[in-house]
Amino acid sequence: MTYRILSLDGGGFRGVMSARILVALEQELRHQYDCALHEYFDLVTGTSTGSILATGIALKKTAHELLGLYEKNGEHIFPGYIRTLRSMTNITRSFLPIALYPHSPEWPLSKEDGVATVLAKEFGSTSIAEITSPVLLIPAYDTSVRRTRWFCSNNDGHNQPQWYDTLPVWQLCVCSSSAPTFFPPYELTVPEPQYEGQPTVGKKLPFIDGGVAVNNPVLVGMAHAMLMPYETPDPEQLTLKDMVVLSVGTGRPTEPYSYDDVKRWGALQWVARLGDLFLPAPNDVNANVCWQLIRGESDENAQRVLRLDYSLDQKLADIDNPELYHEYVKFAEQYLHGQTGRSSDLARVGISEAMSPETAIAQFVAANPPA
Repeated sequence: MTYRILSLDGGGFRGVMSARILVALEQELRHQYDCALHEYFDLVTGTSTGSILATGIALKKTAHELLGLYEKNGEHIFPGYIRTLRSMTNITRSFLPIALYPHSPEWPLSKEDGVATVLAKEFGSTSIAEITSPVLLIPAYDTSVRRTRWFCSNNDGHNQPQWYDTLPVWQLCVCSSSAPTFFPPYELTVPEPQYEGQPTVGKKLPFIDGGVAVNNPVLVGMAHAMLMPYETPDPEQLTLKDMVVLSVGTGRPTEPYSYDDVKRWGALQWVARLGDLFLPAPNDVNANVCWQLIRGESDENAQRVLRLDYSLDQKLADIDNPELYHEYVKFAEQYLHGQTGRSSDLARVGISEAMSPETAIAQFVAANPPA
């Protein structure tokens, strides 16, 4: 049995680069198998901007369509004057009510602005329970109980129905994308009863970005695949030997902070650097653990796991600047061709082997054909 998982990191508007990498992946799948992304993967999981890409794939959108979503809607999600306010002093920036939603009272945005409005238009009224293949898994952090919830699409059949099954999937994406200091929290209202013991109907549950717990959701995707039943009453238990995993990052900022810099930071300066410094830190940890679990000590096993990520200079590290769209696309293409000038940006495909990411994608697809 082979079970193919796609994992997509969070990273704001840097999701443009993930989308461009997905374009290259889909081109390779078409070339080798005449296969689309949603046909190749059994499970897609994504955090924050990754949840938007994962949901688009689950809704059978092409990678080109997802790339166009960012190009067309970037300024609606990250308006220019909000970025200007964020560029002010640390004190001002730390207390900004960054409310990018059309219903927010803090900022008089037009009704076309805001990630909620954009995703409602792009994804429509489809509920997560209506998604059948691939399985969709979206993490978001519930501040009312102070734990991460894993919104998944395969709660029917032999799994217990969940209270969120009938909610539009775009709302779950907004929950996962509500990054602190960039967006306000997002409230979900518990709908009609789905199962005994669910939260009270009408109760409002506040969510923030799933990246505060797991910006790279690859291990959660693997655990979900291994622990939850699929298809038949007595399914064969999936193991690590069944896993084929492709994990796509949104870049590693490389701006150094010296001891003299850091020792002068107060609470406000630390808060201002939350997204850049703390949220990406576990990404490589999760990626390396995933790679080690699957490859074991075998180059042959290593063909079943591929991590695509790269280093970013200070300018390209921005996560809220749609003006960088074309630069992001250009950089992603350089990365795919192995032309960033950094050996660390080459894709690791074996215990000691590395190559250009586009070559690694071709090898990964060839080594792991669809069912």
